[in-house]
Amino acid sequence: MQEAWLLFDELAVRTAAGNPRANQRLQLPNINKLEQLPDPKEILHGLLYEASGLTGRRLKQFSVHERVHRVSELIDDFSPLRALSTFQALKADIQQIIQEQGW
Repeated sequence: MQEAWLLFDELAVRTAAGNPRANQRLQLPNINKLEQLPDPKEILHGLLYEASGLTGRRLKQFSVHERVHRVSELIDDFSPLRALSTFQALKADIQQIIQEQGW
């Protein structure tokens, strides 16, 4: 599910792919549908390949796994995810652990 949470920030995907100023718009899923995606990892990888603008040998050498991690580093504001039930559940779990541990 973590990959699904990265599918809402087009600029972060483009920047992670090394092509932040590309003109072609990426078809990111609707944020309200992220939790229902059957394979968010595959979708994120596809978007990164597409956003890179690379072809042929250069596309084959493109390290998509490194770029996925870069997407998460580039997102400054995760607040749009607050509307998702899985994100709310994670937040509640973290808050409970913090309280239990007295942090």
